Amino acid sequence: MTPILTNAQERIARLLAGLERDARPAFVPDIVSGLGLAGESSLTPTLKIMERDGFVEIHGGGRQRAYRVVRLTKKGRQALGFGGLPVVGKITAGPLREALADAEDFLESATLLPHQAGDFLLRVTGDSMIGDGICNGDFVLLRPCVEVRPGEIAAAYVGDAFEATLKHVHFEKDGVVLRASNPAYADIAVPLEEWRGVAGVYRGLVRHAEQ
Repeated sequence: MTPILTNAQERIARLLAGLERDARPAFVPDIVSGLGLAGESSLTPTLKIMERDGFVEIHGGGRQRAYRVVRLTKKGRQALGFGGLPVVGKITAGPLREALADAEDFLESATLLPHQAGDFLLRVTGDSMIGDGICNGDFVLLRPCVEVRPGEIAAAYVGDAFEATLKHVHFEKDGVVLRASNPAYADIAVPLEEWRGVAGVYRGLVRHAEQ
């Protein structure tokens, strides 16, 4: 699930992101000035909450409070919809198998591929999608809350156990067919009563150079 910022927190986070892009340190007085606040007392309570919730890190302090520097964390950048994508587990590109659903890591992604807030990554296991260039160990970018079109690749859920697999989704009169792009794998016919929808629709691929 994408972390959520309040309106006040989002204003702070966007200012921090702008300073970060300009390679400028975000000193607390600069944040106060950039937001047009009356003083640090208007900012400090919100910063403390953001630090507690893992959106920012605050460095420095003590007697030289003016030299406190605030930095966005990976979680903070991901809450803005850029700078990091959550890896929420693994998905089989082969026979059906349960997919993991707990965030295990974040990948820095500003230089990798465009994405939107809410997008996430799953690490692929298996070779059933190699015909689409999706290999074992790749990360697939998935977009939730969009309708999957016939023939699109998606992370499909099946049955009461919500087993998941990455396949082309084809809608038939009496069910759904999940089709691999590796001819070594047979189609998976899913009756309508066992179809549970998709976790996300395929929107891109991340491959590490060392693979």
